[in-house]
Amino acid sequence: MAVHPIDYRYGSEEMRKIWDEGNKLQKLLDVEAALARAHAQLGNIPKESAEIISKRANIKHVRLERVKEIEREIHHDIMAVVKALTEVCGDHGRYVHLGATSNDIIDTANALLIKESLELLLKDLRDLRSILKKLARKHKYTVCIGR
Repeated sequence: MAVHPIDYRYGSEEMRKIWDEGNKLQKLLDVEAALARAHAQLGNIPKESAEIISKRANIKHVRLERVKEIEREIHHDIMAVVKALTEVCGDHGRYVHLGATSNDIIDTANALLIKESLELLLKDLRDLRSILKKLARKHKYTVCIGR
């Protein structure tokens, strides 16, 4: 069942791909990776750990199925992502999610998804503007009631 109109009737395939579970998971992982890199730059965690976390923070290593499995056990979506990422990072996993709240990760990932959506919408709007300009030029002398 669709959650919102973009999921079914009014959404394009490109937009559905942006809001797909896999892409949402990837954005959460991107935020966790960025957090680890920031901690390494500040000297809070070893650079090697940040590198490992960043390399493993992708859906090739952190499988959506595994995240869902963990979530069924612990009933917490973000902690399921954290635990799944921690599992694939070995000893370096202890630095995953350091100092963050769930909402820090969710809000930032959602902002990335919204940005990606807006980029798609802007492209579509530019295309529409171009089409409308051509039609306006083509029909500039067309008589129209109420014009």
